[in-house]
Amino acid sequence: MISVIIPARNAAGTIGATLSSLSPDRALIGEILLIDDGSEDGTGAAAEAVARELALPLSVARVSAGSAGAARNFGLDKASGEWIFFLDADDVVMPGAVAALLNTLRANPGAGLAVGASIHRASGGDKLKLPGRYVADRAANVRRYLANDLRSITVGSALVTATATAGVRFPESIGLDEDTLYWAKVLSRTGVASIEMPVLVYNIDETRMAERFVSEPRRVFLDVSLELNRLAEFGIGKEALQHRKAFVAQRIARHLLRRKRYREAAAMMRAVRAHPKLGSSLKSLQYRLRSWAGRINAVGVRPRPRRGEAAPALERILILTADPAFPPVSGGDLRNHQNATAAARFGEVVVVSVAPLEAEALNTNGFRIEALSTKNEPRSPSLGGRRTSIEVRIPQVALARLRALVDDFRPDTIIVEGIPLFALLKPLRTLVPRLIVDMHNVESELVGRIGARPSFVARLLPERWSDQGRIRRRERLAIAMADRVWVCSEADRNLLAELFGGRTPVDVVPNGIPRPERIPAILPAPADNSAGWPVLLFIGHLGYQPNVVAAERLAASILPSVRRAFPSARLILAGRSPHPRVAGLVALPGVELVENPHDLSTLYEQSHVAVVPLSSGGGTRIKILEAAAAGLPVVATPVGAEGLAFEHGDDILIADSDEELAACIVELCSDPGRFERQRQRAFEQARRLYGSTAIEAAVAKGLVSS
Repeated sequence: MISVIIPARNAAGTIGATLSSLSPDRALIGEILLIDDGSEDGTGAAAEAVARELALPLSVARVSAGSAGAARNFGLDKASGEWIFFLDADDVVMPGAVAALLNTLRANPGAGLAVGASIHRASGGDKLKLPGRYVADRAANVRRYLANDLRSITVGSALVTATATAGVRFPESIGLDEDTLYWAKVLSRTGVASIEMPVLVYNIDETRMAERFVSEPRRVFLDVSLELNRLAEFGIGKEALQHRKAFVAQRIARHLLRRKRYREAAAMMRAVRAHPKLGSSLKSLQYRLRSWAGRINAVGVRPRPRRGEAAPALERILILTADPAFPPVSGGDLRNHQNATAAARFGEVVVVSVAPLEAEALNTNGFRIEALSTKNEPRSPSLGGRRTSIEVRIPQVALARLRALVDDFRPDTIIVEGIPLFALLKPLRTLVPRLIVDMHNVESELVGRIGARPSFVARLLPERWSDQGRIRRRERLAIAMADRVWVCSEADRNLLAELFGGRTPVDVVPNGIPRPERIPAILPAPADNSAGWPVLLFIGHLGYQPNVVAAERLAASILPSVRRAFPSARLILAGRSPHPRVAGLVALPGVELVENPHDLSTLYEQSHVAVVPLSSGGGTRIKILEAAAAGLPVVATPVGAEGLAFEHGDDILIADSDEELAACIVELCSDPGRFERQRQRAFEQARRLYGSTAIEAAVAKGLVSS
């Protein structure tokens, strides 16, 4: 039979519904132990009246336990059943739930604990909470449970054997996380079986719950930490315990921030920061920023950090770009837009372009857009001397306007779009405490790949007469002036270290999936085959020389090879400003050109494979990410996939020659299972590594790292 243990204090108004909810499983229940912990509202008498009416086997014990954990332990000492079911005095069991949990245990002899789903009811409505996915490894279950990778077990949603809980007791000195610690002990001793059937309606008293976190936060944290230390007796490792301590500190900090108790929240976040994983998480960075900003605002002072000093609040961030970041079209626009959107999570952001806006200054995604020039204004002298091939022309009047904007906005940090704006770095260095150079590419390396062979004089004096050499000199100077440098990939970070050493910190802020708000939550269905199989897709600026060469390879060499295996195969070339050589490719069989597409989603929906046969270029391939997020498998050259953390064979197929690329496409499209696995894997990797959450974390780290 089952022993039901219910701790109660002043629960006369709810105990009737709680007991009534047990009635459908009456035949399985041997005893109901109500532990009345000093109630002053007649809880015990109310319970006894309901029990008599419903013929429930209720026994009331009137005690002065002092905590829910102590009351439950009292019940455990008195319980005589083969199975134990804990229930709170204000929750309701779903009809047949106890029977379902018992049947689950009987069907799984190796399990001593059965866990079901629960409905959490709060002022904001109901939420269904499914149980975690437990494994056979008990130690792994405990680690994942304490790390919050497994959903917390709600009291009233689990049935445990008396054998599994023998000698296991609830902590009695804490009122926070005591359930978690008890279940962690049980998980260390027994296997778990779970069902997705809702077994409980868990009523959340939000005010009372919040009070548990903030009444005496420091004492609460220390008491929970001491109880966590005692879990070592159950063979639970130190790393799992340290992770839980940091997690509890972060939860306490969240409630303190809600009550604007910023100094106490900051103290809690110091405990979080000590943990290597949680301390570097996006949420940790957000909480630290909020606590710092709250303390500063409370006293009405914004200290200006010294040059190179971390500015933890980063309340004001100015991002300086060559072209407007809105609307984002090209790769540079998309990167600037993503970084501004992410930075806006941590403070006030203004994005300023040297080029004029298409419309008046506007707000988008939480940041403001400005420009240092206007359309049709008279041409004025430019800054600097002879420019390199990648630098933009900057009117002298733009610097004056930038100085005025900085003086008015008073940014803590300015992020500059790399070497194209090199002429502005030296003036900005004296205007801002913290300067970040965002290098979209290692430009000197890119120019070396696609540029013409330098002359003898240029090779003799590269930093004076070679375009690549002059760009490399600017990169060296820019890195020396900056407090931090951002790059797109780990490969670019390693290249900078090789070329210029590692004195200035370099952060990897990857290019993310464009327009992440459009990413579907689940893998989209593949396009049908009625208009050809397979339909190959290449998207890019079709006036850019590396893309022109790639389009020619696709249309003249790769597609014909694919069509020998699949005669209905087609190729879609899509992008802005197609070069005449690209426009001429439509004369080839199966080639279609879409100029200046307004909606790329339509192209992805009618295509089967994204192909990126680049032989030169730099940065990371934003279009690969967009294609993967749209559900297309990707075939590319090593240069095409350069900088992406995609694994060949699993997430992407990589080959060098046209023959090898065509063979990859044919092999992929000949195996439906592999085709589906690769597009699923690419979809998941793109979302995980390059979705908005990953980009926000990278930007946050790049902003607050010291």
